[in-house]
Amino acid sequence: MSAQAELVALSDDKLSEVTGQAFMNLTTDSHNGLTFTRLNLGLDVDTQLNIKKLELGNYSRSGEAAGTADIAIDNFALGSVNDATGAITPFKIKDPYLEIAYSGSKVVGVRMGFGEAKGHLSGDIKRITGNVAVDIYGKGSYLASQISCAWYDLICHGAKGIVGGAYANSDFSAAAQLVTNPGGDPDPVRAQYIGMVDGQKLSIPAGSGFDNFLLGLFSSSNCALLGTGTCFPLTNYGSFPVGKLDPNSQLFTDAAKGVFLSMQTQNVQWRDQQDTSQFVQALAGAFMNLPRNADGSAAIRTSFQEAFEGIPRVDTCLGTPTKGC
Repeated sequence: MSAQAELVALSDDKLSEVTGQAFMNLTTDSHNGLTFTRLNLGLDVDTQLNIKKLELGNYSRSGEAAGTADIAIDNFALGSVNDATGAITPFKIKDPYLEIAYSGSKVVGVRMGFGEAKGHLSGDIKRITGNVAVDIYGKGSYLASQISCAWYDLICHGAKGIVGGAYANSDFSAAAQLVTNPGGDPDPVRAQYIGMVDGQKLSIPAGSGFDNFLLGLFSSSNCALLGTGTCFPLTNYGSFPVGKLDPNSQLFTDAAKGVFLSMQTQNVQWRDQQDTSQFVQALAGAFMNLPRNADGSAAIRTSFQEAFEGIPRVDTCLGTPTKGC
């Protein structure tokens, strides 16, 4: 009988032509008095999931309403579906990992993170604790249509005329985050609103220094800018695009980096995966991190019209219901 396959030794030259890496590896770290163990998964994950009620950190917290949670989202979903075609558009995750923080032998934190993430995140958002970075963009013509001036406010009328006139076709931008309303102060704990913080200004990214100097004369104050509200309830947004969504093709062209969800019994400084020399402080309890990318762009990008009018939920259930399946 002759062998149909047999093992043969490979030369070093042949072995050098092959490279590879295990899809799982374990790393350890220590800083700020804590030690960390992390399981890295070299995977690309496509998922479309629905959760009836996502509630993390439901306990009494000073300064917060009784019976509330750090993160409370009903009908939570990742990804979307198309009933007409039966197609599923998954939420895409690259290089997920699970990390545990220890103080001595005691576990004080757990985080689940993603090297990259892109797709629709949907839900009836009640409260979020964490860091959520948003870029808002749009033409001056639309922005001017939302500016509301008292009849006697000549400065406001002048600004509205300039934005809707000379800058009508210019692309404006503003940064937003979790805020209080009223107030416009940063609100990283059980926030119900998202918008421009006090002192935040509009900009024209492609504009001249003079253009942005003019805009710098106006800033958001107590959730208002030139008579227009700048803080909005999270309940207005049925779906958030995580990553860069092309408004024409409705395809995601880039991913958000450094995204994670964690729970900790004390404030924990997790190592920033975009810049490992830096740390992200997660407050005790449940914490969601949707940060700015290393290039300065936000994890979520949306238009001024969507900011003012809300974002309808994408369909996340095949069949009649659009949510809750």
